[in-house]
Amino acid sequence: MASEELVVGVVLPASGTGDRFSCQTPKQFACLLDKPIFFHTVMAFYRFDWIQNIVIIVSTEYIDRVTAMVDCFKDKVKVVLGSNTRHRSIWVGVQALLHVQPVPDVMVIHDVVRPFFDEEVVKTIVKNAFVHGAAGVTRPLVSTVIQGDENNMLTASLDRNLYCASEMPQAFKYGVIKEAYEKADENDLDFGTECLFLALKHCQTPAKLIPGPDSLWKITYKKDLYAAEGIMKETGICVCIQSVTGSASETVLQCLEHHISEKGLSCKRVSEVSSDFNTYVFVHTENSDITTMLETMSQEVCDCHRRKQI
Repeated sequence: MASEELVVGVVLPASGTGDRFSCQTPKQFACLLDKPIFFHTVMAFYRFDWIQNIVIIVSTEYIDRVTAMVDCFKDKVKVVLGSNTRHRSIWVGVQALLHVQPVPDVMVIHDVVRPFFDEEVVKTIVKNAFVHGAAGVTRPLVSTVIQGDENNMLTASLDRNLYCASEMPQAFKYGVIKEAYEKADENDLDFGTECLFLALKHCQTPAKLIPGPDSLWKITYKKDLYAAEGIMKETGICVCIQSVTGSASETVLQCLEHHISEKGLSCKRVSEVSSDFNTYVFVHTENSDITTMLETMSQEVCDCHRRKQI
């Protein structure tokens, strides 16, 4: 069955503290091109018209902020209060999807700090989850894994060819993941981190492992924001709006900026062309030669990007 024929729900845990990010603000709320990281991830899923429901799980102090930011997408985005561990928060998301209609055939779990993923990857995971009960993306290990004892003395070195890194997204038949969390014990919920293992442990459902692209990386440290911004500028849509002839009204420009931003796109009004953008909206209000104007502005854009490369 094609993914478009299935009822698919997405759970996005976003209530973590992001300790390794070394910042008072949890990393999912750090800004990436004028939008919090979580917002880019939510919008990526929202644009997939075959996904029916998205549940964002957040902590108490951020629930009002997140709810307000995604209000215009409430046709299929729901914000719920999370818990104190990853598994307990995901369990909240599983239960939230039980109350939507129709209940999903397949549920996707994804980290909100992984904003880069292809639609085809998600479709592949969903289809395999429907066939096998569970499916997840993997990447090869790039470092050797060793084991130490309580005194930090080396005891073993693992053959990395026998192992792989578990990445996101993951997907499950809804009945499988619901049963897995219903049977999970306190130790699972408080200390576990791997959802695929819960399905294996409690439902005897081995996940299909799908090798994924290297774009499925996670923003973990502050330095990752710089790399993410570069990728976003190259692969995402970064819009600038410039009134180039005449005097477009402030109301028109504000409405245009608001409408573009509502679609989850990075958008800013500027007074002159900048290489920080890859999409340009020129507002033209005079009855003059539009062809000449476009040629002039196109040349300015090319010159601006050329200077950046020097």
